[in-house]
Amino acid sequence: MKLALVGYGKMGRAVETVALEKGHEVVARIDPTLDTHDISAETLAGADVAIEFTVPDAAVDNIKALATAGVDTVVGTTGWHDRLDEAAAAVNGAGTGMLHAANFSLGVNLFLRLARMAAKMADALSEYDVHIREAHHRHKVDHPSGTAITLADILVEELARKESWSATLPEGGPHPQVLYIASERVGETAGSHVVGLEGPDDRIELRHEARTRVGFARGAVAAAEWVQGKSGVFTLDDMLAETFTS
Repeated sequence: MKLALVGYGKMGRAVETVALEKGHEVVARIDPTLDTHDISAETLAGADVAIEFTVPDAAVDNIKALATAGVDTVVGTTGWHDRLDEAAAAVNGAGTGMLHAANFSLGVNLFLRLARMAAKMADALSEYDVHIREAHHRHKVDHPSGTAITLADILVEELARKESWSATLPEGGPHPQVLYIASERVGETAGSHVVGLEGPDDRIELRHEARTRVGFARGAVAAAEWVQGKSGVFTLDDMLAETFTS
């Protein structure tokens, strides 16, 4: 498979390493820091799939440009999903494929499913308050992380006593019906997510910690292999449907 890397930072380089190990060819590297920074049929150099890890403000324009060029796309950037309809319209209009995810780590996706199961059980224990903590490296722009948002949506869906989530505490203290997310941006932390259940006498935690970026890169390359030749908009759940049971 011929790959284009849109975004050639630490994640882009990790993806490149994994892709080459798996026998794929990287035919284009597109990044503002490189000579090649515009997306076009010419700069994509015949790529079958593009893997996009950039910044939230650039993601949708990149997706549109890749769709116009007829290239299937894997999107690992987070913080842009309020414009998902706009991006999906471009992809569907072009007849290309796009797979997007808040987190491409297969372990994280198992963690999300375990969190859903835990929330269903915890819903019967009203004395336990549920919260989320997440930490990432200081270069990550968006907060809370896309994974934390996905996690919060799952927990609010499963917990009858939680009506919404928030990343900020209100004046006067927290509301019992709100699920709170605490975020940290520090050092070079690859990524940590914790679901905490705080009871009157004890604490339960479900935790996922990424040791390196390689796990995300492996998932992104696997997603590129899966989405090639497909039309429409997909998530990692679509790809993992044969691996994990609901």
